[in-house]
Amino acid sequence: MKLLESFRSALKSLRANKMRSGLTMLGIVIGVGFVILLVSLGAGARTEITQGIQGMGSNLIIVVPFKIELDIGSNPMQQGNPGMAVNKFTLNTVDELGRALERPDSVGIIVQRSTYISNGNRRFFGIVTGADHNEFEIRELEAEEGGFFTAADVSSARRVIVLGKTVAHNLFGSEDPIGQFVTIKGRKFKVIGIQAEKGRTMMIDQDAFSYIPFTTSFRVFGGSQPDIILVKAESPETVMDEVSIVNETLASSLDDDEFSVITQGDALAFAEDITNILTYLLGGIAAISLLVGGIGIMNIMLVSVTERTREIGVRKAVGAKTGDILLQFLIEAVTLSVLGGIVGIALAAAGSALYELLFHLQTQITVSIILLAFLFSMLVGVFFGVYPARKASKLDPIESLRYE
Repeated sequence: MKLLESFRSALKSLRANKMRSGLTMLGIVIGVGFVILLVSLGAGARTEITQGIQGMGSNLIIVVPFKIELDIGSNPMQQGNPGMAVNKFTLNTVDELGRALERPDSVGIIVQRSTYISNGNRRFFGIVTGADHNEFEIRELEAEEGGFFTAADVSSARRVIVLGKTVAHNLFGSEDPIGQFVTIKGRKFKVIGIQAEKGRTMMIDQDAFSYIPFTTSFRVFGGSQPDIILVKAESPETVMDEVSIVNETLASSLDDDEFSVITQGDALAFAEDITNILTYLLGGIAAISLLVGGIGIMNIMLVSVTERTREIGVRKAVGAKTGDILLQFLIEAVTLSVLGGIVGIALAAAGSALYELLFHLQTQITVSIILLAFLFSMLVGVFFGVYPARKASKLDPIESLRYE
């Protein structure tokens, strides 16, 4: 009963000073809101990155022409600069890997260039990927309409193209693109397929990519080297064995700093480490505002104790005990903190929905995040409310009654 009465008294006191109570809660509102929002952004980023890596295809081994260590504890000065690295990969490198693995069709080529694709007066700037005929199987890509190019298209360097959904929509609208032509660097390409929709990953539109034979890419854009080599392992159990074969094959013709072999597991582990650090960092920064809000509560409660000194004296004179006064002021502090936490949770949910709408990125507000932020806001109220409450409870009733 005492607890209920103390709660009612706390609410009455807060209502009597609405403006001051609202400003006091502001720090808690901002703190709780940002803790939830930033942690949910980090969780959403982790999910998006994971889905993006997994969406590249299962059992995938990625070979790049520079040294990279997927270890957040490694020294970046010892890894080399990918932008300054000289690409030593050749088409013969791809053939050697195919022979070493005894599965030539499990090794694919990627050559990527950013350029405009045109259809009459419509233009779209995207990434055109030069690929071998087997890349679609290696990366487990699907065609929504038409199909992919063949080995004959690659060997003959035919000007055929598979468009991503976004590219097709921007160039053709509601028209059927299959069999029609687009222009790249002044050359006509026949549209033979539309890739099934893949969506966005970390603000990168996966449907803004288009595919042409790598031999055609060499003729249109110049060059004669693969940018990346993809290897599809036979099964999850054979991935590490095939990584060893790839490493041994490349080491016979390249120096150790001229290539790196990365598995999906490596990329996923690295991405998870980075996003975890980002989540903790953002959450920690937001938590500081909770502490600032707590200090604000303590300051306002100390002012309240001073203002209500005579009231405390009257209550003690009519029989209120030290514990009753302490409980009343402590509940006021906790109520301020809890109400601020509730408003902060509501604002975080609204901010999360707005963020997804504007930036098309995932956020993940889980029950555990909400409960943790709410509990933390309550503890802030208790921690910073104890001192003012103790000060109020220890006031001398006679001195308090004389206070003007």
